[in-house]
Amino acid sequence: MNKTVTIFLVILAICSLSLTMVPGALSQDQKGNVKILDYSYYIDSLGLIVVVGQVQNQGSNTVISVIITGSIVSRDGNDQSSSYTIIGVPPAEIAYLNPQQKAPFYMDFYPPQTSPDRTWNSIDIASVNLQVAQANATGKYQYPDLTITNKQSSIGSTTDDKGVFWVNGNIQNTGSQTASNITVFGTFYNSTGATIAVGYGNTVASLSPSGSASFKLGAFDLNQTGIPASKKITDYSLLIRVQAPILQGTAPVIVPTTSPGPIINPSPTATSASSSPTTTATHSGSDSTGSQATPTWIYAVIIVIAIVAVAAGLIVLSKRKSK
Repeated sequence: MNKTVTIFLVILAICSLSLTMVPGALSQDQKGNVKILDYSYYIDSLGLIVVVGQVQNQGSNTVISVIITGSIVSRDGNDQSSSYTIIGVPPAEIAYLNPQQKAPFYMDFYPPQTSPDRTWNSIDIASVNLQVAQANATGKYQYPDLTITNKQSSIGSTTDDKGVFWVNGNIQNTGSQTASNITVFGTFYNSTGATIAVGYGNTVASLSPSGSASFKLGAFDLNQTGIPASKKITDYSLLIRVQAPILQGTAPVIVPTTSPGPIINPSPTATSASSSPTTTATHSGSDSTGSQATPTWIYAVIIVIAIVAVAAGLIVLSKRKSK
């Protein structure tokens, strides 16, 4: 084998090795940094299994296009149903996830066609399995200068909303830009801190600097009348989503706004059955790991080395040809 071919193969090997060391820089895949913190499920009034929970971006980059996939497995080992949800598409809560930020999610599963009565009641469920299927890095983040100035909770008592857990309050724009399409999302917890419900309310079309607006949201499905203690809401956190403006640069760390104190619970004399949860389970953690992203400068060094190696090889080859 002549020396020219040998030099070419060495250059090719160096370039191949460099590329294997930078998969994250090329794909921008951040799903390993988004972790499902916990989730629970119940059967709603339509007969669907609804899974609610929280994810957290544990990496150093803002992420977008987070997709969660899931499956329900029966005790005989068969996959009974599958589903997915996209963080950022209602009712799946929020589009941009800043570093360390948490967001709620909501996804439902239809009964399998093989079920005798086309419901989940006849299926012996062994597990509900979720995983983060996609999360992409982005150099953008949503306008952060919106603050919830006051909030309070109550339990509906009228014919139309009896037992509904409501949260209402005000949002204020503390920044210098006009914000548009603002929605407040809620994550609701029981006494053990498990996520048991989510919800979102009215959308504020526009809010100018120093302006304020009211919001109201309710916990989906989870009627608080006559339910077990494990499904009673004792705490909640709020998160604001803004569709515009979207900013460039390093995103600030956003901490969800938690509830201000004791939660108003339903009357202890209530005895009517709830139409919401008939089956419940709670899980924590997920198959997704929370590994930190590799610093960008490392990728840059590797790529520069590869470029230098290729350039040097080409110079050697050109000199040999000229001789």
